[in-house]
Amino acid sequence: MAQLKTMYPAQPNTPETTLAGSLTTSDTSVTVLDGSILPDAPNLLTIGADTTTAETVLMTAKAGNVLTIERGYDGTSPRSWVKGDIIGRYFTAADQTALQENVKALDAGKPDIVPSPVAGNFVAFDGTTGAQKDSGKKPDDFAPASHEHDKYIQKPASPVSGNLAAFDGTTGAVKDSGKKAADFAAASHSHAGYAEVKIFQNVAVAASAWANSSTYAGYPFAAVISCAGVTAEHVPEVTFGVTEATGGNFAPVALSGAGTVTIYAAEKPGGAITLPVIKCEKAV
Repeated sequence: MAQLKTMYPAQPNTPETTLAGSLTTSDTSVTVLDGSILPDAPNLLTIGADTTTAETVLMTAKAGNVLTIERGYDGTSPRSWVKGDIIGRYFTAADQTALQENVKALDAGKPDIVPSPVAGNFVAFDGTTGAQKDSGKKPDDFAPASHEHDKYIQKPASPVSGNLAAFDGTTGAVKDSGKKAADFAAASHSHAGYAEVKIFQNVAVAASAWANSSTYAGYPFAAVISCAGVTAEHVPEVTFGVTEATGGNFAPVALSGAGTVTIYAAEKPGGAITLPVIKCEKAV
């Protein structure tokens, strides 16, 4: 199924606040009169909804009355605004477009009705297309879950109490393996020097660190983070902050390289983010 577009939460009754100061066309931080009535970031906001040239922005962070925004979102043009201009969470063209495209994607990925199915047959999947098909099998074609077999396995001659069973490679019969459970390591055990782990904490990623990337189609932006001692053999595990982890903007995978870890995003963050932990592990 195609990657679905992000749909931001709506806000009942569309409460409004106003700008506490002026805003130039290039500003990415704005102070409002009452940020508490606006939704949590990330979300879409509209400035100047009472005008004929409103601007849609993507709010990427909110700290009290201070908002971090991505300007001119969804094809609108950044404008200069003055103190007292209205800002709020309205239904936008971006909301409508995301809803329509997601419905189309879900419709395209839904399973089709199987043509001429036989009543009572099990459903199977086509291994090439993933479509549903008639398996040609009914429950009566299989043995019940509870059933017996006469003389299925012969008992081994003179087994030693506590020894594990093994199969004879020639006859397939069960035999005494000559080994007890105590001859093997427990399922939970450790080895000294088994893995090398490098941990980096509170790693800051600037907004300028993001660049276009073609590695993952659904996440066209990447940020390369310097992590001393990391190699391409390390497996990175990146822990995002609560806002970033729950926003759906960041890829669940990361890649390591020579002294680097690369993370990916569906949309370029409008401001800096902090990664609580980056753990890189390599077998040695």
